[in-house]
Amino acid sequence: MRMRACIALALVVATLAGCATPSPVPTLSPVSEVIATPAASGKGIWTAETGIYGTNFHYGPLGYICGVGFDLSYVGGAALVSVDVGVLFPDALAAHVTPSSLANSWQHPTMQIASPTAVHDSAWLSRQGGAVGGICNNGPADLDSLRGSIVKVSWATVEGSYEQVFHVDKIRGEMTLFGMPDGRTRVCWAEISGC
Repeated sequence: MRMRACIALALVVATLAGCATPSPVPTLSPVSEVIATPAASGKGIWTAETGIYGTNFHYGPLGYICGVGFDLSYVGGAALVSVDVGVLFPDALAAHVTPSSLANSWQHPTMQIASPTAVHDSAWLSRQGGAVGGICNNGPADLDSLRGSIVKVSWATVEGSYEQVFHVDKIRGEMTLFGMPDGRTRVCWAEISGC
């Protein structure tokens, strides 16, 4: 008897459930929340590996070339639009280098590598390497006259224009400047065999 009552109760419940009218107001699931990563903003910051170099192993005019080399990396700011790097040598260098005009104004790297794609987007601009120098008349003895050189990076983002300077006092010795496949240059602080 008990079993018949359980079966009857189950049939009544199933019948009533089938006869129920649907709710006139549909229920909505909670709205999915999309969390977007905010775009980088602000001026950002450059880090630098710099040094004073001198070498006899180079292309171009005969002589001992000395100067300042740099590898710069940009992080933490809005997208880069343009970058310019300049080097200002101490006045004392004028007596040691040819041409002496190197010590009179901001100098810019002259080595340009042709990029196969010529796409210079923000990521490409965020890594800059280069060197500026001239023929030191007295060879390695002239390296000390380069202490106090300044590397200045000027950049523009979609938000504004900025500058940052780095003081160079460390004599690093040999340096090799490489052209990379993407058109940038990179400094290696060793002779070419050590890079």
